[in-house]
Amino acid sequence: MTTGVTPSTLAPRAAVVGVVTGLFLMAFFTLMWSANTFAAWPAAVAWPIWAAFAILAVCFIAQGVRLIGLRKRFPAKLSAEDEQYRRSSGRAFGIIFGAEALAIWIVVLILNATGQADYVVPAIALIVGLHFYPMARVFRRTIDLYLATWTTLVGLAGIGALAAGASKDPVIGMVAVGAALATTIYGVYISREAGKLIRGARQAA
Repeated sequence: MTTGVTPSTLAPRAAVVGVVTGLFLMAFFTLMWSANTFAAWPAAVAWPIWAAFAILAVCFIAQGVRLIGLRKRFPAKLSAEDEQYRRSSGRAFGIIFGAEALAIWIVVLILNATGQADYVVPAIALIVGLHFYPMARVFRRTIDLYLATWTTLVGLAGIGALAAGASKDPVIGMVAVGAALATTIYGVYISREAGKLIRGARQAA
């Protein structure tokens, strides 16, 4: 049976690298955000939550490893248009990611120096949420807009709750879970894209 998939119609290898990188990043950030629950809630509560997210993170890594094993089946050569997009999107990603890291560093320094350390976690969530908006434009993905809005609202809700006098621990826990949900959803989305690439590579073999 003809599948219509041939080596020449597969996505370029650079796209595969991007998907694998995305999976590994989402696994890392999912683990990182969910780990904040240990500082917010008792271990009996935090462990099951973290374990659930950890299982999903392992699934993201496993999907990335599967795709890495097939990477040589994808064409290494890029068209002129794809090469231009790779360069421009790579530069934009570096600028946005660098600006995000710098903003987080500055905000954390200011909050710690002014005795407002309780706001660190929701402030970081807010910055992370905001950085997804330009990412949506760079990578032409609508899902980035939804995740940007969700994570931004999570961060703002945490800041608002603390400003209103809410206890730190439950606020930090909820912000951590909210942000971890965003990275998990992103990981699931990228896993589906990886699945399409894997199926295409196997059909073209």
